[in-house]
Amino acid sequence: MKILRLLAAMLTVGLCFSPEVRGQADSINQTNEYAMAWNATGYTFNAKGKIVATNVNQRAFVLKAAQDNGLNPNDLVFVYRVEKRDTAVVYKSTGAFVADVYQMQYTYTDITNASGEFALRETLLNDEYHNNAIGTTWGVENAVRNKDSYLTSYSYHGTFHYFFPEDNVIFTGSFSTGPRVKETDPPN
Repeated sequence: MKILRLLAAMLTVGLCFSPEVRGQADSINQTNEYAMAWNATGYTFNAKGKIVATNVNQRAFVLKAAQDNGLNPNDLVFVYRVEKRDTAVVYKSTGAFVADVYQMQYTYTDITNASGEFALRETLLNDEYHNNAIGTTWGVENAVRNKDSYLTSYSYHGTFHYFFPEDNVIFTGSFSTGPRVKETDPPN
C-alpha cells in the first residue's frame, strides 16, 4: 500500500505556468520542446525495515496527465521545454500544453563554453506542491544555433535526485532529450 501511495505522490502532475521565455521562442512565439526520457528509481523502507525500490519513467507522467484531463495517453508526450527550463506533458502532434511536471528555472548555474554551444548545468528541482526545492539535476546541454540564433540542434542529458519527505521516499535517476516536438499551438 505504501508503494502505491509513493507512486501516486511521485506522479502528481498539475497545471503551472512559467513566464520565462527568451531568445528564439520570443521572436517566433513558440517554445522549443524535446521529448524527454526520465528514468527514476524510488527508495524507501517497508514495514519490516527492508529497502523497497520502485522504477518509474516518463510514461507515468503521461498516464497521470491523461487520466487527470480525460485524454488519450497515446496522444501525449513528456517534454523538456528549453526556454522555460521545465518539463511538461504536451500533445505529440501540436506541442500544446497539457500539464506541468517539474521546474528547473528558479535556481540554476550554467557554465558555458566560449561559443555558448555547450553548457554544464546544475539546477534545483521544484514542483508546485512543495514550497522548497525537492532535489537537484546535473546535466550537459548542447544547443546549436544558426546565424539568426534559431535552435537547429539540441540535446540535454544528465542525472537527478529528489525526495518527497511526506512519503519518506528518495528518487534518483537519469534524463535525456530526444526528438523535437513540433509546436503548432501558441505556448502557455
